Formats: sequence, structure tokens, C-alpha cells
Amino acid sequence: MPTTPPLDLTEISWPVCLLTFKQRLLALRTGEQLGVSVQDHDVADHIVLIVHRSEDRVIGRHIDGERHRLCILKGPCPLKE
Repeated sequence: MPTTPPLDLTEISWPVCLLTFKQRLLALRTGEQLGVSVQDHDVADHIVLIVHRSEDRVIGRHIDGERHRLCILKGPCPLKE
């Protein structure tokens, strides 16, 4: 799966970081992955909510020190036959 350059939102204030994320998410093509780094747990939770309200998926989430790292996959979950 193609991976886009990671998005580091650790130095961007609320709510600009969510707007930046949303713009980047909308620019992705189906099948592309986006890695996102944030410091604030609440921002990470909001990103997950944004993704869950779309057809996209969070395929990874973990905490690395003070950073929350998320991996987003653009596009709906493929149907299993």
C-alpha cells in the first residue's frame, strides 16, 4: 500500500491541527496510508472520530513517549466474499 509523507501535528494548536488533518485526509487517494503524530490525547481521539465518520480506517494507534501515533488507511474496508 502506498504511504504518504507523515503528518506531524505536535506543534500545531487546536483546532488548526484537526483542520490540517482533515485537509490531508481528503487529499489522499484510496489505498494510501497516512501516519499522524500528535501530543495531545484528546486530539488523537478527535482524529479517530473524524476517521470513523468517514469511509476511512484507523489501522494503527500507539503511544511513543509523549507522542500519539496513528496510521490511517484511505478508503472503505474491502468486502469479504
